[in-house]
Amino acid sequence: MTTPSDLSTNSAASPTSLSEVREWTSNLPPPVVIFNKSHSGSRLLAELVRASGIYMGAHQNESGDSEDMLELVEYVVEHYYPDFNQLWRGNQSPDVELCALITRACRRHLDGRPTQRWGWKLSETTYVLPLVDYLFPKARYLHLIRDGRDIAFSDHVPPFNTFWQKIYTDAAGMRYWHGLWFGRMSKLAYRIDPLPYNVQHWINSVTVGRHFGAMLRERYMETRYEDLCLRFDVEALRILSFIDAPSAATAIASLRSEVALTAIGKFRHRLPWQRWRAERLARPLLMSLGYLRKR
Repeated sequence: MTTPSDLSTNSAASPTSLSEVREWTSNLPPPVVIFNKSHSGSRLLAELVRASGIYMGAHQNESGDSEDMLELVEYVVEHYYPDFNQLWRGNQSPDVELCALITRACRRHLDGRPTQRWGWKLSETTYVLPLVDYLFPKARYLHLIRDGRDIAFSDHVPPFNTFWQKIYTDAAGMRYWHGLWFGRMSKLAYRIDPLPYNVQHWINSVTVGRHFGAMLRERYMETRYEDLCLRFDVEALRILSFIDAPSAATAIASLRSEVALTAIGKFRHRLPWQRWRAERLARPLLMSLGYLRKR
């Protein structure tokens, strides 16, 4: 059986089937997984988790996203999302490349800390949660949700390739849908008018995250960016208690002064017709989440 010390070295033989991979990952502590639509303020949430004593990875970008997990997530989304059934069929040949990606990503991310409490933040982890749940059946999941009207005015990446097309719509290969261009044309269309793309991205990310989250039951928690900012101490304690963080009080005290209330409701500074466009496109989900009143 693989031991924790074996997990920290690249020389350890990589498993060649998902069942072997799960035996391999069972030697790791259950991770804390943070996912969200990009530009939802997850850097604050990740900093809170990290400050509480949970290792968030050796290689992160400026937003705190795990660079080591990104390659794995991109591969799984491109090859399997949204139909994961082919991963569980016994008559399919094992995906040796996927198995190698999983072990390599974990080793690099942990960087020699296989026995420490750990986790990662990566927005697009949303779309591979069934696989993460299979690999880490005791993991805890934090889904950060932010008002879609703020997200509508935070530009990101157009759906120019297979990965991003699936992130936006769960499908790849479309050229045009609901007023949106895909593929190469999306780069130009996004530069001209990013708002409808940003809204669609937000709708799909939040919807997929909540659907998969419901399947995770008591190991899944939703938190609102607005709550984390406006009621920081209370919401931070709720989050850290959920993940059984080692040093909750220390983390809360260290980040209290960094909370910025000015980031909430930025959409209100936009012109009325711009706000109307965002609300019109996102109305059903905004209402179901309580960001818009019924009328």
